Amino acid sequence: MERIKILILEDSKEEAQIVENIVSKHYDVVGVATNYNEAVAFYHLHKPDLAILDVFIEGEREGTRFATYINENRAIPILFLTSAKDKISFTAAKSANPHSYLLKPIDPFGIKFTIELAFEKFVNGVGQLSTKEEAVLKVNEELFIKKKDSLFKISKNDVCYIEVDDKYCHVYTKDAQFLVQKTLKSFAEEFKDIFIQTHRRYLINRNQIERIDTADYNIILKNKMTVPLSQRHKKEVLEIFTILK
Repeated sequence: MERIKILILEDSKEEAQIVENIVSKHYDVVGVATNYNEAVAFYHLHKPDLAILDVFIEGEREGTRFATYINENRAIPILFLTSAKDKISFTAAKSANPHSYLLKPIDPFGIKFTIELAFEKFVNGVGQLSTKEEAVLKVNEELFIKKKDSLFKISKNDVCYIEVDDKYCHVYTKDAQFLVQKTLKSFAEEFKDIFIQTHRRYLINRNQIERIDTADYNIILKNKMTVPLSQRHKKEVLEIFTILK
C-alpha cells in the first residue's frame, strides 16, 4: 500500500513550493520539474500516478507539450495549473484535454476534490470517489482507495481476499484493511482474471492460496489467513486447482 505519486511541472520556484507544500500533505510528490526535459526524466524514473502541469514554462507551452508526451506513452491523469484571469493559458490547457484544472491561487481545501475528479474522469467513473467517504476506483490493474483525505494505491496482486458486509466490502491485504462502498459482484467482474469466489461473502486472490482443506471447507492463504469454502463453490474452486492428497 502506498499513497499516490504526483509529479509537478512548474518553472516558478515560489509557485512550485506552494503546490508541493499543499499536495504533499495527502500525496507523495515524487518530483518537481522546472522544464520539459526534467519532467520527462522524472516521469520515467518515478512512474507517477498523476501530473500537475503549468501550461507555460519560460514562455513556451511546455506544459501542453509534456501532456501530449504523457498521453502518447503511459497515460495518467493530468491537471493543469491555470489562472482564472489568464485566458491564453486556459485556452492552451483546454486544447490538451486535461482531466481537471487547478486555479491559482490554489485552494488547499479543494485540491483533494480536484485530484479525485481527475482520476474519475480518467477512467470515466465520475462520482465514484468524490461523492463517497469510503470509495474505491479501478485504474488499470490497481485499486485507488479513498481513506479520509488521501488516496492509497494497491496492486490487485497484493489483495489477499475481499469480504462483503452489507453494502460495503472489506479489502484485506497482507498488512492493511480497507472498508469501501462497492459490491462483491463488481469486484468479481473487474478482477475475474485472478479472483475467485469461494463463498457468497468472499472473493480470494487465487495467487495467494497456499492450500485447500476440503475436509473442513477452508482455504488457507499464504499469509496464514483462513477463508471459508462453501459447498456451492467447492466444485468451481477444485476445477481450477490440483489438489494433492
